[in-house]
Amino acid sequence: MMKFTEEQYQKIVEIAYEYQINSCFGIMGDTTQKSIGAEFYETDLSEEIDFYENSKEIMAIVNPLTREWAHEKFVEKESEYYWTSKKEDDAGFAKRLYKDDDGMIVDHVIRKEDPDKAEDEQLTESEIKAWGYNPEMFDREEVQ
Repeated sequence: MMKFTEEQYQKIVEIAYEYQINSCFGIMGDTTQKSIGAEFYETDLSEEIDFYENSKEIMAIVNPLTREWAHEKFVEKESEYYWTSKKEDDAGFAKRLYKDDDGMIVDHVIRKEDPDKAEDEQLTESEIKAWGYNPEMFDREEVQ
């Protein structure tokens, strides 16, 4: 059983939405609808994933009724990190990223050597990228 990355999962879901492939007929390749297999091979995913070898997993992701279950079962869990800016100001302060109450990823100022880390600072790389942050600008420490 293959584990998909979050990015691959999102691409499969996008294909399903774009071509409205969500019924059993569309998934199976009914002639009145586009099939997931045909649309899959028109993307870069076909170079990363063998559709026929992983068709059951892909169909579970495409189907809205099993999508959440398939995400839990077939998608790799991303590691979480503490993200602290590589740069510090003259006073020794640096920025650390965290998730605020609204779910936005923002930064706050801390002492670079500050060992205290909060649960709202445990973020995945895809989360910070989604909010426009460049991971290369931060030192990251994996959450234990």
